[in-house]
Amino acid sequence: MSIRRFIGLLAVIGLTLLPAHAQTRILPLGDSVTSSFAPHSSYRFWLWHYLVDRGFDVDFVGSQHGVADGAPANTDFDQDHEGHPGWQTSDALNVIDSIAHSSRPDVVLLDLGANDVMEGIPLDVTIANLQAIIEHLRAQNPNVVILMAEPTPFDGSNHQLMSKLKGQINKLAREENQPNSRVIAVNLFGGFSVRHDTFDGTHPDDSGEQKIAKKFYSALKRVI
Repeated sequence: MSIRRFIGLLAVIGLTLLPAHAQTRILPLGDSVTSSFAPHSSYRFWLWHYLVDRGFDVDFVGSQHGVADGAPANTDFDQDHEGHPGWQTSDALNVIDSIAHSSRPDVVLLDLGANDVMEGIPLDVTIANLQAIIEHLRAQNPNVVILMAEPTPFDGSNHQLMSKLKGQINKLAREENQPNSRVIAVNLFGGFSVRHDTFDGTHPDDSGEQKIAKKFYSALKRVI
């Protein structure tokens, strides 16, 4: 039977062919919280399984693979990402056009700003850089969805400014949110314990990774 006759038969009996759903390309973009360090697996391991175990068809993209300084403890996940230890918002902005062109993301998990705070970069500069990153991502894909993290707290210089960064990112997300290109703040700051959810006062341990993954998954499942 020809394809045309088969489709006609489906129409006669009241059935339709459903369109295939395209795989969603997700770009984890950030600093060392995104990359993580060996032997930790990063929040990406947990997030990948939250998604695929519930039937979501996703592809993590980026020029990096695995974690920094070795291999993750768990390797059964899509390990591509764009996380770079030490990155400030300016570092990402300098190369965002290349990243967007090569990875072609549908969704970006943007987690930057903590290193700006550590290094004493003024908050208005950080927010301006994040806004510019959004604009560059939209230049590549006008329909891109950006889940913008309110970064996790840390124990160190200027840590008290993280709550102010959280508020500014939340405001930026509201201002930049558009019907065809959502920008949604994801509160990684709330409920995260530096004492119990990091292995060094800054970087997430397993419990911290799972908290981050659950927050991103809660936002992702509403937009993909």
